[in-house]
Order: sequence, then C-alpha cells, then structure tokens
Amino acid sequence: MTDDLAPPKPTIAIRLGVTGHRKARLDPQEIDRIERQVQLVLDTVRDSLKIIHDRYTEEFASTPPLHYFISALADGADTFAAKRALECGWKLLAPLPFSKEVYGKDFSAEDKEQLFKLLEAADAVAELDGTRASPAREDHAYLQAGIATIAQSDFLVAVWDGKDARGHAGTAVVKDEALAVGTPVIWINANVDTPPVFLGKDGVTTPFSKEVMAQAIDKVVAPPPSAEIEHAFSGKKTHALTAYHEFASESAHRFNRGSFYQFWEKLFAGKSPFDVQLFCRTPTEEISRSQQSTLANKLKASRHDQKIFNEMIIPRFAWADHLAIHYGNLYRSSYFFNYLFAATAVFLALFDLVAGGMGFGSKTLWIGAEVTIIILILNVTMAGQRGRWHEKWIDYRQLAEEMRQYRLYFLTLGRDGQHDDFPKGEAGETAGWVDWYMASARREAGMTSGEFDNHTIRSITMTILDEEIRPQIAYHNRKAELLHKMEHRLHRLGEFAFGTTLLVCLFYLSLVFLKSGDFGEVQEWAYKTEKLAKGWVTMMTGFLPALGAAFFGIRVQGEFGSTAERSNATAAQLQNIVTKYEPLTQAKTPQLRDLRLFVEEAARAMLMENMDWRLLYISKPLNLPG
Repeated sequence: MTDDLAPPKPTIAIRLGVTGHRKARLDPQEIDRIERQVQLVLDTVRDSLKIIHDRYTEEFASTPPLHYFISALADGADTFAAKRALECGWKLLAPLPFSKEVYGKDFSAEDKEQLFKLLEAADAVAELDGTRASPAREDHAYLQAGIATIAQSDFLVAVWDGKDARGHAGTAVVKDEALAVGTPVIWINANVDTPPVFLGKDGVTTPFSKEVMAQAIDKVVAPPPSAEIEHAFSGKKTHALTAYHEFASESAHRFNRGSFYQFWEKLFAGKSPFDVQLFCRTPTEEISRSQQSTLANKLKASRHDQKIFNEMIIPRFAWADHLAIHYGNLYRSSYFFNYLFAATAVFLALFDLVAGGMGFGSKTLWIGAEVTIIILILNVTMAGQRGRWHEKWIDYRQLAEEMRQYRLYFLTLGRDGQHDDFPKGEAGETAGWVDWYMASARREAGMTSGEFDNHTIRSITMTILDEEIRPQIAYHNRKAELLHKMEHRLHRLGEFAFGTTLLVCLFYLSLVFLKSGDFGEVQEWAYKTEKLAKGWVTMMTGFLPALGAAFFGIRVQGEFGSTAERSNATAAQLQNIVTKYEPLTQAKTPQLRDLRLFVEEAARAMLMENMDWRLLYISKPLNLPG
C-alpha cells in the first residue's frame, strides 16, 4: 500500500449458512435430491450476486466477489452441504460447539475422517467453549454454534422436515432463531421432493428463483439510495451515496492542517506551543505500525485472522482515522482562525486612530489589511463549506470508531457489530453510508478462527484491557484535563477582555470628569491625557470586546467544557468495566459468554461517547463569525 492510494472500497461478499438434520434423521433416499437442491441454491446465489455486483461496480472493489458458506459441520445436512460448497469454490467458515477433539466424538470413524477433511479445507474454524458437563450445557453448546452460524450469515438454508422442534438446539430451533432476528431462511424440505422456498415468520412461503434471490441480495448489500440526504442541517444537502463516493476518492495527507489549532490549543492549555508537529503519519505508516500490535499478531494468530487484520480491518481503520484527524484539524483550525482574525480585523480598522497620530502607516494601509483578512476569512469559510470539512470529520470519525470496535467483535464472535438500538435518522446520529460500509466490511471479513479455550479467553481479555481499555481511560483523562484548562482559560481571557474594556472606559470617564472640574494641575494633566488617550481608548474599547467575543465564540464552537465532562464520564465508565471484568483474566474456567459481554459493554461505552460527541458537534458547521 502506498500513500497515493484512496481508502479501500469493500469487496462484495455474501454469507450463506446452513442448518439441517443429522444423518440419522434423514431418509437415505432423499439425500441425493437434497444435495441437488443445495447445489441449486449455491448456483443461484452465486449467479444472483454477480448480477448485483455488476449493478454496483462503482461502490464495490473490482476484486472478485467473496462467497462464504457457514456450517457447524454436524454429520448429515451440515456436512454434505459444506462439501458441495467447497467443491463450488465457496470459502467455508465453521463455528463448532466444542473443540475439534471433543466434537469428533459425535461422529463415526468414517464421518469423523470427513469432518477433519472439511476442517482442514475451511478458511476459518472457531472452536467454541461448549462443554458436555450436563445435558443442559451440551444443548446450550449446540445452540451457541447455531446462533453463531446465524450471526455470520446473510441467508440461512434450513434442511428441515417441517416438524416441530424435538429438543432445545435442533434445526427447527435454529431456523426460528434466524427468522426472529430477520435473517432470511431458504427452506429445503428434508422429507418431500418440493422446490426450495423462502420461509416467512408466519409460515408463508415465497418461491425460490434467481429473480427473487437477486432482489433479496440487493436488500442486503445495496449501498444507500442516492436520494437519501445526510447532514441536511449544514445547508448543503449531500446525498449519502455522494458522501461515500467522496470518501472513496480521498487521498493521504502529509501536512498537519491542525498546526494552527494545536498551537493555540497548547497555548491556552498552558503548554509550550512550539512543539507542534507540522507533518503527520500517512495511512501507510499507521498501517505498518498497527500491524505490529498484539491484537493483530499474537491473539489466536491463525493465518486467516492475520490476513483479515492486516489486509482488511487495519487499513480501513487507518484510512478512516487519518481522514477524520485531517478534516477535524481543518475544521478546528478554521474556526480558530476565523474568530481570532475577525478580532484582528476590528483591531486593524481602529488602529489608524493611534498609528495616524504617530505617523505610522496610513488609513489606506490598515483598511487594506482589514479587507485582506476579511477575504481570507470568507475564503476559509467557503472552502470549508464546499469541502464539507465539518461533515466529513464527523462521518469519518464515526467510521473509524466503529471499525476500532469491530476488531474486538471480530476476535470474540460478538454481536456482528450491529447496534440497532443506537439512534438513527436525519439528525445525523449515524451516517447511512457508514452503516453500509461497516456492514460490507463485516461480510467481507468472514469469521475469526481459533480455539476459545481457557487460556485464549483469558489472553484476549487481558490484551483488550491492556491495549484498548486502559489506554482509552488514560486518553480520556488527558483529554478532559486539557479541555478543562482550555475552557477555563478561554473563559478567563474573555472576562479579562471585557473587564479591561470596563476599566478603560472608567479611566476615560474619570479623565473627562477631572478635566471639567477645578482640580488645578490634575485638571491640566487630565486634559492633556484625555487628548492623547482618545484614539487609544476608542481602539481598545472597540478591539477588546471583539477579542472577548472571539474567545467566547471559540468556547461555544469548541464545546470544550461539555466534551471534557463527557470524557470524564467515559473514563469513569470504562474504569468500572475494568473493575468488573478484570477477574476474568484470573478465572480458572472463563466463559466466552462473559468475554463477549465485556467486549460489548466496553465497545458500547466508547461508541456511545462518540455518539454523544457527534450530537454535540453536529449542529456546529463552519460559519462566518457572528
């Protein structure tokens, strides 16, 4: 990857899962027919995806489509469907209820040999932490594998006899779970030679065909409609699809456009402003650095996971983060520049009142300088509005944060990154194209690979705590401290500007009073001083309120106090999560379920902080200083 590349587009992918009866429950005379119908479904899905890919060539990468087949590989329908999929060139993902060795006890010697051949050919095998300690826990293990299959699937093929469930984790139960969460189910009747159909929640069926399949895939993978408006508040009604195309055509930025903002940030925070870096890391440099992290290299370090992290997750995060920083820097530097130089323009307009009497410059010079500054402010504001710096900052930051948390979901077979209870809508709480991009990335990534034994669960927990949560706590604490200082000092500077204005006015009024009275030498001094100070007083009483208003405007636009409070709250929330889940690193038999809850709570806390930040800034586009 080189610096001149644009952010990577997602590769179009489809994920087809299977749940079906075991061999003992299938009529041997129906197996050939079931296999042919599985083949029909595989071919139809592949052909339909090609149609959809041709429809959206501009939105997806030019790389060939990915076809994932998800199967828990139970003997029977799961295994012969997986075998067919592999023969057709599909990538096999296998979430197993137990470790390979324990699961192999479910199979005859012949079937066990086939199982391990399939596992060897699979792209990813997730060995879940199920146990046979009791019948109830064994049932739970099988159900957990079924739910993992659903979570990894866009469509589920159910080889089902149409009868009610006999247990707590069979085909009928998994099929019902899929329908309950909205995963479309393609039903192949296990007992009767009828064509495959789409199965609805209420039992209503829809004929299965290439046209219907193409429509169903389109609903899953289609980019946001071109009519969808994002950031309508900004005055420029940008379509979601246009926003995505702009993202996909971005390029790397070497120069730090936030140096102006960072100079004043450090100054207002009481730090040395002269160590601001004029250059920043490019995505290529950030990708190289991130690929050395423990998450990328040492946890469940299968070749599959390495490839997904290094070639998909890390580059996408690095690009989104790089661009979010770039546009955030542009936006913040711009409003700092606008407010501070608006006050400077007022100063220049009034400076001739002092400089003229000193024979320094001319009114034409100072007015010309004022006009130049006003033109610069106008140009910066129009460039920011045309370039959508504010909106891009918000959207790209959302994408970066969601991709950051997806790393954790991917490693733990978590809730597939979907946060359906997060608010969505025109107000901009989430961006439609970002949701689509993330969903496409999740499909492209497939599934993690590795054994979730006690050591792995403890190791993942410890690494997430050390590399993600504790650094985030430290970051939010530093951020809160810095922003509190900025808020406090901007407030004090504004008060100082207005207070000094009051003192200057009182001083001038006292001169007027003294020169009009009978105070002898004091009257004469007041008369001379008032004459000399008149220009200075006019300039200062005009400039200082403008400067105070600039400090106030920066405070309002930057929301430093509110953001600091939010960072304090997030740090405290994350610290509570650390306290709650730290014992998991020492547990004798830690549970994958607890690890997922830990990841979900931590990710939700960090994503909600981003959502709060988004709501705070979404109504503050770049405008001319009022």
